[in-house]
Amino acid sequence: MVVIGGERNIKRQGVTPLPVYPCECIATCVLSSLSSHAKTLEASRWYPGKRALRNTAEALSCQRKECTVAALRRFAWMGPLIVLAASAIACGQVTSSSLFEMLARVPQAAVPANSVWAVARYANYEALFAAEGATELRDLGDVARMMESLPLGAILNRVVAGPEAINYLSSGTGQMPDVVGFEWLVDVDSSLEFGDPPDLGLLLGGDFDAEAIGRALQGRNFALEEIQGVPVWHRLGDREISLQDRNPADPFGGHLGAAARIALLPRMIANARSWPFIEAILAAGTGELPSLAEDVGYRALATAVSEPEGMLIQALLFTGASLRVTDVPELSGDLALEPIDGLPWYSHAILADRQEGDDQVHLIGLVCSDRVTAQTASFVLSGRLEAFHPPDQPEQVLAERYGATTRASVIEFPEDNLAIALVEVRYPVPADRDDPDTGFYATLGPLFRAWVNAILRREFSPLW
Repeated sequence: MVVIGGERNIKRQGVTPLPVYPCECIATCVLSSLSSHAKTLEASRWYPGKRALRNTAEALSCQRKECTVAALRRFAWMGPLIVLAASAIACGQVTSSSLFEMLARVPQAAVPANSVWAVARYANYEALFAAEGATELRDLGDVARMMESLPLGAILNRVVAGPEAINYLSSGTGQMPDVVGFEWLVDVDSSLEFGDPPDLGLLLGGDFDAEAIGRALQGRNFALEEIQGVPVWHRLGDREISLQDRNPADPFGGHLGAAARIALLPRMIANARSWPFIEAILAAGTGELPSLAEDVGYRALATAVSEPEGMLIQALLFTGASLRVTDVPELSGDLALEPIDGLPWYSHAILADRQEGDDQVHLIGLVCSDRVTAQTASFVLSGRLEAFHPPDQPEQVLAERYGATTRASVIEFPEDNLAIALVEVRYPVPADRDDPDTGFYATLGPLFRAWVNAILRREFSPLW
């Protein structure tokens, strides 16, 4: 991999945490401090896992101002072990490796060639809460406290194009453990939705309790099968809908009462609405079918937006043809294969939203055939993004509105005979998080949201 135009080398900065309610006891404070090292400790194999941390938090939780001596003694066995591990390892950050792991589960055949929307929609909730300084609170697993302490609606709204289930979190939170055996807000670290209805696939990454999931699903009359050695809980026939089985707290199509095939994988859950689809997902994961991770274009794009300095919040992967608008009045001909106004042809594209210290960073990457083509594409796209505005609001140039700076670069992948045209748009997190228009807590990533909404309205001319 060769980078032209300079490395995206960003100085690591701290993120100002959100104000939260005071802890009622000293044990909660200790656990909060320890949980900030969770990823580092987990990588070292000293960390007992988020679930064990939560179990200890429950043992230590106090509904009064003082902790009992017995409670502190129950914590003593874990304290020295974790402190030793923390002192031996440098503190790490949330990584985006789950994007690659999830792409390896997506069968290439599940991506419709004629799709007009993103073929894969990725979100990292662990990074989302870390960007708001709320990792410690989330790791304790206390959903009630999260709902009391955090502006959850504003935080979650940063995820522009997440899975269908995220639209129902407000009504399902608190009920999900009884319905599916886990709680999205604290147990789901990442998600990837792919395909087009009715053939939607969903992958959830996290540390799940298979026994709790089994108990919850069995109580709702799901049956259990084993496919390729993987337990799969299921209900209804392929692609069937049962209105009487609707339950918004069920993220596996529960808002529709849809058929489900829920496969329990190591640190991942996969769901589809038919047997052939879930079997293809499992086959992609074992290498029996080609996956999106084996597509050189998508793999290169995932690499381009996965800098270790910072956190990948969300990413949308597209075919090039799905973003080329050819039905506007002033354009004609087969423009899916021809450059428009200087933007060269590209085969794949990605829109990514990252948090790097106190900066919001949005990226657009295009897969081009060679370095020269990618240089032209990055130059043209950079200029278009700097000038982009809603069609009916020419005075609202979005980059100027948010004080964003734009930077173009090229990343070559000689081994794959391609190059990525990469354009970065960067702007700071506002010092005052109150939205001046509404007075409410402001959601981060407003420029990224504007881009995605423009794509949905077929108005995002920078990529035409």
